[in-house]
Amino acid sequence: MQPLEHGRAPRALSRPLRSSSSRLKSRSLHTNVDSTHTGANAAIRSSPIIHSSAISNAQSSSPITNTFFRDSLISLLLFLLLSEWLRPLAWMADASIQIGPILVVFAICIAIDCFKVPYAWGWTSKSILILLFIGFMFDREGFLTGVWIIDLVRIISQDIVHIVQAHFDLISGQMRTLLFLLGWSLLISVVQALMLQRQHSLWFVAATLIYLVFLQLVLGADTVQGIMRTIGYGLLLLSLLNLSRIEQTYGIASVRSGGFFQWIVVSLVVVSALASVGWYSARQAEPTPLMKPVSWAYLYDRIFELYNEDTGASGAFAKSGYGQNDSSLGGPLQVDTTPVFTARTSELTYWRGESKSFYDGKGWTEPNQTLEPFVSTNPPFTGRAVNQEILWNTKSPNNQMFVGGKLLGVDMLLSEKGKPLTSNSLLTSKSNGKVTLPEIMDPLSYYKITVQPVQEDPSILNTDTGSYPSDVAGEYLQLPSSLPRSVRAIAEQVTASRLTPYAKAVAIEQYLSNTYTYSLEKPTIPSRNEDFVSHFLFVDRTGYCDHFSTSMVVMLRSVGVPARWVKGFAPGTLQASSDGDELKEVMVRNLDAHSWVEVYFPSMGWVPFEPTPGFSGISADHPRETLTTAAMEQAAMTASLMSVPTPSKFTANPSEWLHATKDKIVNFAKPYKKAFIVLIGCCLLLAGIFVLLRRKGFLVNSRLYFPIYKSKMGKSHPMTPYMDRLWMQLFRKYGAKSASQTVREYVTTLNLKDQRQKQALLEFALIYESVRYDTANSLTYTKREITAIWKAIQKTH
Repeated sequence: MQPLEHGRAPRALSRPLRSSSSRLKSRSLHTNVDSTHTGANAAIRSSPIIHSSAISNAQSSSPITNTFFRDSLISLLLFLLLSEWLRPLAWMADASIQIGPILVVFAICIAIDCFKVPYAWGWTSKSILILLFIGFMFDREGFLTGVWIIDLVRIISQDIVHIVQAHFDLISGQMRTLLFLLGWSLLISVVQALMLQRQHSLWFVAATLIYLVFLQLVLGADTVQGIMRTIGYGLLLLSLLNLSRIEQTYGIASVRSGGFFQWIVVSLVVVSALASVGWYSARQAEPTPLMKPVSWAYLYDRIFELYNEDTGASGAFAKSGYGQNDSSLGGPLQVDTTPVFTARTSELTYWRGESKSFYDGKGWTEPNQTLEPFVSTNPPFTGRAVNQEILWNTKSPNNQMFVGGKLLGVDMLLSEKGKPLTSNSLLTSKSNGKVTLPEIMDPLSYYKITVQPVQEDPSILNTDTGSYPSDVAGEYLQLPSSLPRSVRAIAEQVTASRLTPYAKAVAIEQYLSNTYTYSLEKPTIPSRNEDFVSHFLFVDRTGYCDHFSTSMVVMLRSVGVPARWVKGFAPGTLQASSDGDELKEVMVRNLDAHSWVEVYFPSMGWVPFEPTPGFSGISADHPRETLTTAAMEQAAMTASLMSVPTPSKFTANPSEWLHATKDKIVNFAKPYKKAFIVLIGCCLLLAGIFVLLRRKGFLVNSRLYFPIYKSKMGKSHPMTPYMDRLWMQLFRKYGAKSASQTVREYVTTLNLKDQRQKQALLEFALIYESVRYDTANSLTYTKREITAIWKAIQKTH
């Protein structure tokens, strides 16, 4: 046999077992075998690397690590972990799936391996058990008669033909269940062997956690409790399997007979305490989920932001005006002074177009678009009536009518071509108040109407605490499930001292108009996954009517007050007044397009509110300043506003803090995204090169090798820590080495069936003793050579 040449790897893995011994003999260790044995024996006793002083002897460690009680506990914890894999199956597939019988099968399979039943008898028992389970599940009525056996054989034979012919869709449920249980039984057997023999459990616990987190974040399953249980099971498993390692590392040895049971009790107490803290934290977070499903749209937005230079508000501003699509609000507006219509009215009013009720986090839609023929109210009218005339601009004809209140009657209608129309041609919606002509008809050019503005009575409204009709509460308390908790929190805080719905509406109206500023140019467009109201309240803090009105509706709904979003036009610019009929003439332009809020009160119906600063009010009966109760004093309002959290301050809500931190990091990284990408790429490339060179053994003896291992015996061989790790693998498999043994004596005492393996381990022990205890005269072994020798040893297993 050729010895291993200095600085070169062996030519074949089958040769280094003998070549390592030849190399030692050919180059000499400057001592005979006996002296090496004696010196090595003394050195091992004093060595801190193998932790021989910390490793309990074989006789004391065996009762701790290999008892039936320990194996039973580990098997029980394995069964509990497996149950976490099966619990979500009913949610993912079918609620009729029965997990209990499957768990019984798994429990019996685990018990068979725990009792160390011989391999042949064990798998025979498992196979019979699986077949009995299939017969019971698919033919419970004829199970005791045994007829199911013949049917099962026939079905399996047919399924084998289907598999051979690749007709997998024709495979029966019995065959699918058989393959499922057999596959899981094999997996359970392997996992249990790794836990009981190799003391490896962390990987399976980690796989279970990854599986549950994946179901939670990607599929939306509620696995929070399962994650908490898995962490508890994993901690107990680690405490059981790592007891011997802790003794070896820290020199702690149990000398009392009940030491193992005390360790189990302490582990249970610690894990129970941690589980209680986690459970209490989860209960405190309700009803807000601890983890929400991943929003793929949000990930797309972030990728889009990183690679698109034009993210956010674009350079082109939208123009002000009345539009039909309100599903996406936000962004800057450019003032458009184009006239829309000229009106003559006996009283200045807002020009109402329609209301919308459904908010999705981005804008407004109206799911109920039912239109019915308009029916005029027969005179005489109760209350104040307002006469209005509207003449459309020649460039902006429209089928829709804009009115200053409840439409009572229509005196005249003219089409774009000057053709008179009857009021029976009009269609109206009872849900949103929209009044329009059918789409097939010519647009309107002029109409004369009689309307009735809303007349408020603050004294009545402030005492209105009646219940809401079910249809009103169902439609006008709607909020998206993705609404940030911070929006609800700020609404609750603003209305904390308000006892009635009217007082809450006034509080939110005044809060918005007094706290936030009006601007057409400064608002930015929220990201695709960002809530419009949250972006306005906590990011921009400035906006126009759409921002203020939408925020008020959402905040009111958050505190249980029905409200809806209304759009139309502001009163317009006063032009002149007629002496004969005392009508006021106003010019309404695109810049007067406006949105406001209507709040429902059982005693009066829908009442308008104006949260946008700079607008005087919906009508002359907008008496916000007349409400001077103690609860609505300005001092109390100011104190309430001062306590409202702002996004610049620290928040106790972890999700809000993480969201704000994430946005700051993204905003900071965006200007330097190219540099970050190059830096990350270079780091990954250097890391890959370093790992490759280390695996090939080129950096062991080079200047790039920085050993983090220091021996108390002075200057050590650079391969010593690596070989120590290899020996620790052997100790974990066959048991710890006692303090009175050398590594050669330890190998000699091992009960190995393959003598080639024992001889290979003895030769490896000679190399180790040379490297460790005779560094000055030892041969220069590389990591590549040591790894090749160790792999050759593994092949003899």
